[in-house]
Amino acid sequence: MRVLKNRFLRAVKTRRVNVFLLFVFLAFIILLLSKLSRDYTNTITFNITQKNVPEETVILKDSSHKLKISLNTYGFKWLKYYFITPHLEIDFDQDVTITDSLFVWNRTKGFSTINNQFEKTEKIISVNPEELIFKYDKNAVKKVPIIANLDIKYSPGYNTLDENLIDPDSVKLIGPSSLLEKVDYIATKPYKTDNVKFPILKTLKLDIDSLDQSIKLDIKEIKLKSSVEKFTEGTLRVPIEVINVPSSITLTHFPKTINVYYFTSLKAFKNIKSKDFKVICDYRELANNDLYLIPKLVKQPSAIKRIRLQQQHVEYIITE
Repeated sequence: MRVLKNRFLRAVKTRRVNVFLLFVFLAFIILLLSKLSRDYTNTITFNITQKNVPEETVILKDSSHKLKISLNTYGFKWLKYYFITPHLEIDFDQDVTITDSLFVWNRTKGFSTINNQFEKTEKIISVNPEELIFKYDKNAVKKVPIIANLDIKYSPGYNTLDENLIDPDSVKLIGPSSLLEKVDYIATKPYKTDNVKFPILKTLKLDIDSLDQSIKLDIKEIKLKSSVEKFTEGTLRVPIEVINVPSSITLTHFPKTINVYYFTSLKAFKNIKSKDFKVICDYRELANNDLYLIPKLVKQPSAIKRIRLQQQHVEYIITE
């Protein structure tokens, strides 16, 4: 019996609390509606959106392109300005004049366009500043190379002969000449992959985050193509040729041939011959007291990824 009594008393108290909270909430709502139905005057900063800008010109960014407008309207209308960033359009065709190579917006001339962007219940009290100055530059066109920002690691025994082809390999920039002259290339967004053993076909976006917004691009992404193949190492004996030896002396060198080690695809391996390479030593590059010639590889097949000579010195004997 005592347990039932305690439960009954707790239930009654809980209902009382709930009823009290409900009345508090309703009172708050009524007070809020009362406040929002009243008229208020306040000043708010509007960002500027440019409309009908001549195609041959680009307006340079300026943080001062804002209007502080004092409005009188009721509370409900003010709510929208606190939840979104307010913008106003300036019509460059109707409300802007050109003075001393500048675009100038004047409050007297542009007030009508500004006022039409507010509702009838929103009354403009004041607009500041009285004028806005827009600096501009003529559009220019510049073509710059695209650099692929890649970090590709192939599986052991795999590689590519294509040097990671990108298509297209350049991009056209359109914008103010004063900004374009600072841009020498455009890189792609970073692309990283490991243990690659299959051909790559990937779309990469250009990294334009740091590029001025007034610069436009004709493309914003490129294709990355790479024909990944199985690779192997080969070795061939190649004759050593000594050039620029004076006719007055006889020079004998040793060894007569040299091992050339190269890394190529299995597909290209069978077509690579010793005659595709040329190794020389230039007598004119000898300094006094040099005891050996330096071999140099001056010809090699295009289907080679890495290449090295077995030795870096060639001994010689001179007889008169």
